[in-house]
Amino acid sequence: MENTSTHSSSSTHQAQAPVADCERVNTILDQLVVGQRPTEADEQYIVHHADDCSPCFDSIEKQRVFIGFLMTHVSRKGAPNSLPQTIMSRLQTEMA
Repeated sequence: MENTSTHSSSSTHQAQAPVADCERVNTILDQLVVGQRPTEADEQYIVHHADDCSPCFDSIEKQRVFIGFLMTHVSRKGAPNSLPQTIMSRLQTEMA
């Protein structure tokens, strides 16, 4: 068996690993955006990966800035005060 082919394969795997790691970070961040709570393993992974990966760290910082911008400039609309009465009225009509 020739060592070079095993070594080449290992080098190729190492070159692809950071991309796969960054994809996992993106997947975790996408889940956070839609309100899905990450697992404890995902939380630990993203913290440790961001410490070692400057592109991911920059991406996380940009997302924090963007979220801060949204929180500051986009207001959330509350439900109208009459909503409970409207729902009850419709329920009573349906039940009659």
